[in-house]
Amino acid sequence: MRLIHISDSHLGAATLGRKIAPSGVNQREEDICNSFISAIDKIIELKPDFVLHTGDLFHSVRPTNRIIHIGLKQFIRLSEANIPVVVISGNHDTPKQRSVGSVFRIFELFSGICPVYKDKYETVQIKDAIVHAIPHCAGTDTFQGELEKIKIDPKVKYNILMLHGVIAGIPEFSMGELSEQEIASSYFELGFDYVALGHYHRNCQVKPNVWYAGSTERLSMAELGDPKGFLEVDLSAPPQELKSGRTDFQSVHLKFHKVPTREMIELPCIYVSVLGRVDPEKIYDEIEQRIESENIEEKIVRLKVTDIPSHLYNSIDFRKIAEMKSKAFYFDLRLEKTEESKGVSQYAPTKPSIGKLNFEFEEYLKNTVIEGLDKEELKELGLKYLTERMTDDE
Repeated sequence: MRLIHISDSHLGAATLGRKIAPSGVNQREEDICNSFISAIDKIIELKPDFVLHTGDLFHSVRPTNRIIHIGLKQFIRLSEANIPVVVISGNHDTPKQRSVGSVFRIFELFSGICPVYKDKYETVQIKDAIVHAIPHCAGTDTFQGELEKIKIDPKVKYNILMLHGVIAGIPEFSMGELSEQEIASSYFELGFDYVALGHYHRNCQVKPNVWYAGSTERLSMAELGDPKGFLEVDLSAPPQELKSGRTDFQSVHLKFHKVPTREMIELPCIYVSVLGRVDPEKIYDEIEQRIESENIEEKIVRLKVTDIPSHLYNSIDFRKIAEMKSKAFYFDLRLEKTEESKGVSQYAPTKPSIGKLNFEFEEYLKNTVIEGLDKEELKELGLKYLTERMTDDE
């Protein structure tokens, strides 16, 4: 019994870049779709017994017609290859109001595709396995109530659980989104042969047979260095006993398959405090040296410049820096002031009018619900743009 565990494809997302592809759409949107298509290509080549997609197939509850077509076409390819698919909705593609309706309804029209999205626990039998699935629910109480209904079926050879959420008590698995739903680890002790989780974007193990597959492309700079792809799980593989007498589930039953993604790199940090007496030109030179040390063309790049005194920070020519980093697909330059020069904002300039605007912007973000975006990154980016556009006018 071989299955594929894939998750968090976020079709329709367009993070980390505004460039337009030859097709006329956002290039990052195209990147994210292409990684998903590459994953489906490999899955068809592997010919598993079935595929589990553990949520956030789409980045929003109202994907465009183009994105719906791409997602549906890839699932139909699996169906035509006689590979059944069970897909649950995640927090990004679950509508908060029933009147909106779910895009997952369209999958019900096609053979071999089983969508689970109706705010309830469902089971799907595929050969000699039962897949126990709970989608992201409109309410936390509903989700917890459905979790309590989970029950192993002793009549079948394999019982598999698929969920989308955060492991209770482990904040590292949180994506910082208000709509996240918690899963108590006690549900992993019910005797399942495998537990497929979605939501957390890093491929990682929770327990020997409990895994997050991770996302199929990088959605934020926080995922720098993370390989992207999907898991192949072979539950019928004969166990191999280790010297300790334990069965190593990962080496026996699991294989991670990487998919091509746009390259994301981090350049060595610049510590202004160790450069001695510096001026803006010295900072420009250091940034240029970092950029020239690596081929950044068409890559997503991050560079931190730390310990910048206020008097230097306020005289930096951001347009000059923008020219230096223009070859990158997307360049995340983080300019950080020294601790003693940080006031209300990391990017607060000396002009009171702009400082007030920075404060108002931070307060607005603090009190506004924002889903699908990293609020901290959004704040930093917004404050940087406000600083770059400083003016004497109110």
